[in-house]
Amino acid sequence: MFKLFEREALSVEEFSKEQTSVDVRHLCVSLNAKKVLNDISIRIPKNKITALIGQSGCGKTTLLNSFNRMNEFISTHEISGEVWIDNRNIYDKRERVSRLRSQIGMVFQRPNPFPMSIYDNVSFGLRIQGEKRRRFLDDSVEKALRNAALWDEVRDRLFESALTLSGGQQQRLMIARALALEPKVLLLDEPTSALDPLTTLYIEELMVALKQQCTLIIVTHNMQQAARVSDYAAFIHKGELIEYSDSDSLFTMPNKQQTEDYITGRYG
Repeated sequence: MFKLFEREALSVEEFSKEQTSVDVRHLCVSLNAKKVLNDISIRIPKNKITALIGQSGCGKTTLLNSFNRMNEFISTHEISGEVWIDNRNIYDKRERVSRLRSQIGMVFQRPNPFPMSIYDNVSFGLRIQGEKRRRFLDDSVEKALRNAALWDEVRDRLFESALTLSGGQQQRLMIARALALEPKVLLLDEPTSALDPLTTLYIEELMVALKQQCTLIIVTHNMQQAARVSDYAAFIHKGELIEYSDSDSLFTMPNKQQTEDYITGRYG
């Protein structure tokens, strides 16, 4: 159904043996008295790219936000179930949310650089954590920008405003800002929807490279993109997890008719 990057499809046995990065157990989320997610259980493999797909309003972003407790910014929210990351339940009352969010990076649909220099944008999280060593900050900024494939373009203008960068550069800057904290998991919510096709391809190639360093979870409406970059894909419909498997299987031989209807454009 979709042209995929060349990779071997995994057997059920191989799929089950992947080391788990995020383990979601019977997660239910209600926002503003409306149930958005119902009994979601999913194990997301380490150092892979997992795509969350489904219609607008199906709960994809709510699930993504559950991995760093962003849903708690909504005043009326109810959450039950568990999300295990790094062998701890992040919804345990003893969990420090600030620590969690430093380990779970987030990149939003539209780049949101702070009105400060490129250098200060990347080093912002480290400074918030109390880091003051200039040599350490310099090295961390360079490393993050290199990992975001942006260093060569901005190395001579680090102290210029980040707002002077192009849209694609700003999005890579947001990735660098997240990477500076060396997150275990990087969450991306429609990271290329506001970008042109060439820049989109550049970001996709960057995502594939970044999975050597961390686990990536991406929300996307673009089925071709999900098929191109993801190792695993989860189809969500009206707050329910309909199907979850390696991407080769889901996009070429889905088990559920409902999944096939969605990815072939019969609805959605």
